[in-house]
Amino acid sequence: MNFFKAEKDKEFQALGLKDQSRSLKVSPNQTGRTIVRIDKKRKALAPGKRVSSSGKVYWESRANRSDKVGEMV
Repeated sequence: MNFFKAEKDKEFQALGLKDQSRSLKVSPNQTGRTIVRIDKKRKALAPGKRVSSSGKVYWESRANRSDKVGEMV
């Protein structure tokens, strides 16, 4: 599994992109509203804890930052 991550990181660096972010802990709840037809065109992570490119951990629960249909949307 680490081999695939290393290969992916090489591809990102070759394209001049930062590491792909990831969710650490997924949350069942979200806040805010969303426009479904626009959101279907974009990829996003599930709501919850995330790691920024600088390495800091933060919590993201806004509906316009995820693909998941939440209870509060």
